[in-house]
This record gives sequence, C-alpha cells and structure tokens, in this order.
Amino acid sequence: MKNSIPVRPQFFSNFVAFPKVGARKMQKNQSALALGRVPKLTAMSTGDDLMEAIESGDEAGVKRCLDDGADCMFADDEGFTVLHMACQEGYDAIVTLLLRKGSKIDQTDDDGVTPLMLSCEAGHLDVVALLISEKADVNAVDNHGKTAVFRAAVVAGSELCVKLLLDAHADVFQSPVPGKTLVDLCQKKSNECAQRISLALSKQGAGERLLLATEKGNVGAVFAMVTGGADVTAADADGWNALHFAAGEGTLELVAFFLRKGLKANTPAKDGATPIELATEEEHDDVVEMLREGVVDDDDDE
Repeated sequence: MKNSIPVRPQFFSNFVAFPKVGARKMQKNQSALALGRVPKLTAMSTGDDLMEAIESGDEAGVKRCLDDGADCMFADDEGFTVLHMACQEGYDAIVTLLLRKGSKIDQTDDDGVTPLMLSCEAGHLDVVALLISEKADVNAVDNHGKTAVFRAAVVAGSELCVKLLLDAHADVFQSPVPGKTLVDLCQKKSNECAQRISLALSKQGAGERLLLATEKGNVGAVFAMVTGGADVTAADADGWNALHFAAGEGTLELVAFFLRKGLKANTPAKDGATPIELATEEEHDDVVEMLREGVVDDDDDE
C-alpha cells in the first residue's frame, strides 16, 4: 500500500495554521478575526488533481481528492470523465469509489463513448463485471456505431468480456460496418469471440437470448435484439413465446411491444397456458386489461 500523502498546510492571511494543532489554530483564527482579517478557506482538490491521481492508480490520492471536494463528474474538454479514466486504466477499486460518490455510470464523452466501452476495449474483465453488476448499459452505441461488444470482441479479443456482455443480454446484431457482422469483424482477432457471437446471432441462439431477456424484464435489450433481427415468434421447448414470459412477469412495456409485433394473448403453450391466463394467475391486472383489449395504439410503437 502506498505511503499516505502528507497533509498540506492551510494558508491564512498572514500566518500558516497546521492541522492537528487545534488550540493554536483556533487562537490564531480568533486573533485574525479580531484584527478584521477573514481566514481563507482551505484549498480544495481540483478535477485535474483527481484525474492525475486516477491515471497513476493512486487509490489513496483519489480518496483524498474526493474527500477534499473534487468533482466526481469532472471531465476534460472532450467530455472524457474521471470515470472514463478509471475504467480505461482498469482500476476497479477506484471505479467503485467514483460510483459511490455519484459518478454517472453511462456518462458519454463527445464521441458517445461510455466507461463500459473503454473497459471492454482494454479487456479489463474485473471492471467490466463491476459495471455490469451496477447496471451499466450494455447496448449503448457510440457516434460511430460501435458497442461494448464490438470493443470486447474486435478490439480486445476478450472472450470472457464478450461472455459477460452476452450474459447481460448485449445486442450482437449492431455492427459499425455495413454488410459485415460482428463475427466477420472479429474472426481475425479471436476465433473464440467469433464462435460465441455466431451462436448468439443464430436463429436458435438469438431466440433463446430474446426469451431470457424478456423473462428478466430487460426492456432495452429486447428492443435492441428485435430491431437487430431476433425472431419475435421464437418459443422454448415448452412452447412459451416472448409474450408468455412478458405477461407472466407483468412487464407491461414488453407486453405492449409484443402485441404490436403480432403475438396473440390467447396463444397456448404445450401445456395449454396462454399469456392472458398467466397474467391473470399472477394478478397482473394492468397486463390482463391490455391483453383483453389485444391491441395497442400504433402511436406508442418504438
């Protein structure tokens, strides 16, 4: 562990008051006030101080800067924040400190790049896992059409990062190069990544991931998968389709979405269960009402 950084003296008008000498400091402050001199406030740490501490991996220095008032949302002229720096460098403990202080996990820089994207690009598995556990958006797309999956697979070639992202329902259909899939783009970098993404892109793989994301209520992931080409009619071995899962879980937004996509409220699974029966059984009254109507205004379409 690095040595503690010496506490800097606090400068007042015509004297220096050192910490841990409370009586002497109080006496001099009182004398200064009596003479009409107002003591200056203790100098606060700046965003630049915080950025430098993060870049050097100085966890103690980062904590001191934050305690001294440095802005946990500090960014440079290009929107690159202190959280971007910590994620890019792979300092998971510092990332935790910043998030606890209020850094926005999905803050983008001027290019639309998120902290998660940078950690994926560098292959920092621990940071990627941490950000995903803190609900970072795995489907964000930067200004050039690149996602976290693209960076993990094509840039870093990290199969483990790709697996974490896929487990979090990341979209694999989004590609920044027209006419090429992520499989095409990452084959030279990592055959393992290509195989994982290829399975996720397959009809069976995409359908399974769509159903899982629906069961988990991951609305953003479902929208991204369907937009990318996942088959909304996919069903599991028991005949449950996406509307069965959405209705059973009571996810109103997804129920509306799948109704608009043509799924029916009375479609039976192999055991005869229909989406409306599942919603009724689970007492999701708002979902039941929507399923009974069977239609949703087109104006609400995504």
